Amino acid sequence: MTTKKQTATILTLMFAGLTALANAQMSTITLKAQVPFAFVVNGQTMPAGECVIQVVGTGQTLLSIRSGKQHVQAFPILNEPSKANRETAYVFHRYGDRYFLSGVKREGRMSYQLRPSRIEKELQAQNLAVQEFTLLASAN
Repeated sequence: MTTKKQTATILTLMFAGLTALANAQMSTITLKAQVPFAFVVNGQTMPAGECVIQVVGTGQTLLSIRSGKQHVQAFPILNEPSKANRETAYVFHRYGDRYFLSGVKREGRMSYQLRPSRIEKELQAQNLAVQEFTLLASAN
């Protein structure tokens, strides 16, 4: 075999190995819930209805959030609570009649916290009363 053929063979094998490794490290978990109200996530208003959140792990966790025809992605802050979550749920902050997705709890010891949007920060600065609202979700 010539040096060029050997190099090409080695590069092909390395690429195939890296592709397999990347696919092995990527995991996706799908969460679903019926959300009876419109809500804001990452500054985008999502409609009421079935909300599907995919938790995609590729080294850094990504939340892919879909409700109706709207879609948004967010990089959450991972949180491992000291006590295991008993159920899977979406967590919202409520200011008056406005809802903001603030996090996702998975059954077990994993939670994802979302950073507040600019609008939510403005409401917080006005010292409006905030209520935490939890909505049960199913996991696949």
